[in-house]
Amino acid sequence: MDDNKQPKKPIFLYVVIIVLVIALAGLGALSFFSLSHLASLQKKVQTLSDTVTEISDSANTLISQADQLDQLKEQEKQQQTTENEGFGSNESSAVNESFTDNSDSSMDSLLSQVKTLLPQDNGTWSVYVCNLLKDSNGVINNTPMQAASLIKLYIMGAVYDNYDAISQSHGGDTVDSNISSMITVSDNDAANTLVNWLGNGDNSAGMQKVNEFCQKYGFNDTQMNRLLLADNSNGDNYTSSKDCGIFLKKIYQISKGIIDSSSLPNAEAMYYHLKMQQRKNKIPADLPEGVQTANKTGELDTVENDAAIIYDTAKGIDLVICFMSQDLTDTGAAQTAIAQDARAIYGYYNE
Repeated sequence: MDDNKQPKKPIFLYVVIIVLVIALAGLGALSFFSLSHLASLQKKVQTLSDTVTEISDSANTLISQADQLDQLKEQEKQQQTTENEGFGSNESSAVNESFTDNSDSSMDSLLSQVKTLLPQDNGTWSVYVCNLLKDSNGVINNTPMQAASLIKLYIMGAVYDNYDAISQSHGGDTVDSNISSMITVSDNDAANTLVNWLGNGDNSAGMQKVNEFCQKYGFNDTQMNRLLLADNSNGDNYTSSKDCGIFLKKIYQISKGIIDSSSLPNAEAMYYHLKMQQRKNKIPADLPEGVQTANKTGELDTVENDAAIIYDTAKGIDLVICFMSQDLTDTGAAQTAIAQDARAIYGYYNE
């Protein structure tokens, strides 16, 4: 009988339930994946936000430092305008400080570096540098100092300024021989002889001729008050690194045809004698092989000086450098410092 048959199970309902379960499981998995991805994105956004904040902070710091630098430059400019006495049309000078042609920022940087290289516990120092290619000048501590044998530059200049008259009296070959000895081996007797001839047999008049030459050509820090090897009871001989540097700069520029020969008579003859220099233990000592110099040294018991034209340089940036030092406690160390610092200056421009 039909009454004994079991009722049929609702298959369709089970299928629907299974589909719903699968759908819910899929939605759960999708939700979990979405939440995980969202968390990752939030982490990346936070990292990016932190980076932007750091960049912003760094930018603000740089802006602040730039403002401070501008303020310092302005203060330095105002100080130079107030305190410094003009030197040339585009230059300024200061005692115990440095001057440059203000258009040459590389010279400013160089002088700052040279200051740190100069001995701090061995005498008083002055340094002149000229980049002859750019015709820019710089000096540290521009002040008259003991000239020692650097005074012979100006004796040579005065002799050549009066060359015709002296040669007529003493013979051109003899005059040339004394100039050569005075410059190339720093012969003091030759220097005193030339001074005597400048004064027509009067040493004081001869020294006055040297001083007149210095005033005539603008070497205002230079003065001759005694013969070589004489005592300084009547005063010493003085010059400055700037005067020596400008003297050599004029010689170089005349030899290159840059300025008129009337700026310093017989400059090419003077250049020749300086190129024949035998004493090369200071500025020339550490320069690379092949680089040429035309220099004049000066020494006393507590003085070490040297002034040089440096030419035939690696990059064609020829230089004039002058070191002066006095009140030294160690002259040997001063000579070494001059050689090393000259090498550094040369390298700054030509390496």
